[in-house]
Amino acid sequence: MTTYSLAENECRRSTPDVRCMENAVDILPSWNHKTVLLVDDQIDVLVTIKSMLQTCGYSVDAFNDPLLAVEHFSRHSHDYGIIISDMTMPFMSGFEFIKQVRAVNPETVTFVITASDSIKDINKDILYDSTLIELDGFIQKPVLLDDLCRTVGSRNRVG
Repeated sequence: MTTYSLAENECRRSTPDVRCMENAVDILPSWNHKTVLLVDDQIDVLVTIKSMLQTCGYSVDAFNDPLLAVEHFSRHSHDYGIIISDMTMPFMSGFEFIKQVRAVNPETVTFVITASDSIKDINKDILYDSTLIELDGFIQKPVLLDDLCRTVGSRNRVG
């Protein structure tokens, strides 16, 4: 398995024959002194949504490994105002990721992104592992640029 952190421009290989992604998307200077932390295990989705968020005017750090993202966030939580996490990922669910992020900084705006059609039936206050997790919203895949900009911007408490 190969883990690539676009934010840290670093590749970690578990097998020597796997090539790491080269020329990762550059990190732009922070927008309004805050950055979006984006987590999705699928690199093509990660790069696409990162580009869309940059089009919306946000600076974005992107990770395809939620464990690496939590570690990074723990050291740099003051840099982030918005977290967007895929709901279904290996090693850690989006809800577990949000729970750990909120333990570090409960004021961070959080969104879960999913392809599930059942999100309309899910309350934004989720009881996960005996912990109440308050989400700021859900983002439905496939993601449309206007919807993404409007959804994230409507909950943007950054600044």
